[in-house]
Amino acid sequence: MRRLFDFSRFEGRLLGAVLFTVSLTIIGTTGFALMPEYSLSDAFFMTVITVSAVGYGEIQTLTDGGRVFASFMIAGGIVTLAIWFALITATLVELDLTQTLKKRRMMKRINDVDDHVILCGVGRTGLAAIKRFAARGTPYVAIESDPAHLEDARQLDPDALVIVGDATDDDSLMAAGIDRAQGLIAALSADTDNAFVCLAARELNPDLTIVGRARAEESVSKLRKAGADRVVTPAAAGGIQLASLVLRPDVTLFVDTQAAGDSMGLLLEQASVAETSEVAGLTLAEAKIPARTGLLVVAIQRRESGREGGDGFVYNPAPEERVRPGDLLVVLGPPPKFAEFRRLLS
Repeated sequence: MRRLFDFSRFEGRLLGAVLFTVSLTIIGTTGFALMPEYSLSDAFFMTVITVSAVGYGEIQTLTDGGRVFASFMIAGGIVTLAIWFALITATLVELDLTQTLKKRRMMKRINDVDDHVILCGVGRTGLAAIKRFAARGTPYVAIESDPAHLEDARQLDPDALVIVGDATDDDSLMAAGIDRAQGLIAALSADTDNAFVCLAARELNPDLTIVGRARAEESVSKLRKAGADRVVTPAAAGGIQLASLVLRPDVTLFVDTQAAGDSMGLLLEQASVAETSEVAGLTLAEAKIPARTGLLVVAIQRRESGREGGDGFVYNPAPEERVRPGDLLVVLGPPPKFAEFRRLLS
């Protein structure tokens, strides 16, 4: 069973309390057993009711010495109860404080991130997305109401930024930095919840790229109306991937071997050229992106539309193509090189 809390630091205190209680019980049982007319069971019961301060009367009449011994046992019982009360209280307080500090550190890290992706829902689909984000080095924040699912995310990516909350709640989306995010994935278990997330996200950030997951085909149009730029159904996505692996197995594995479960391979990545980028205004030959990042520039999407192909893309750009601020560069290469590529264009 998965442990949500680490109790290892309390083991020493617990062991000490148990040893003190057991030692006091042994001493009390032995002491009462040595008194006249006290059997071993009577001695043990007398020890228990004395140490626990239950308040029962004497099982057998005690001598003056026996009453002195019983008085010391009562004092030891009070100390024992105080130890256990302090241990339980300290454990509860420290656990709560630990969780509070963890949450505060997590929120500080989230507040420092921007141009990230918000992942709503960490089920099987969400975990697959996290695996891809981690491989690409893409910053993301996951929102999930089930702490156990978030623990799965942390095991997959120890540096995962996570929020325990309801993704359909505007407060959770704001806490995830939706005003600074570049995209959002709605991957909750219910299509109605995904539609609600898309609607709220579009209202909070009109420029956000929103991708929704729909279980039913009839939910696709509803998610689009709710604000999703693209909608993916597991059946369609799986079918396309299977067909690609059959029709173009070598090409598919060359471009994206993670489709077959391999962690290696080449991926496509995109990034916008910032006004302050050191390559802004240079030609591709002058920018030397392949030499500096190890990535191949396969396309440029101009800020203005209406370019080649009607989609604003310049495919297989020539070395004299100039990189302008606001352009979107599409590159092909290994994921470890993407961080340097994004830094170069930022």
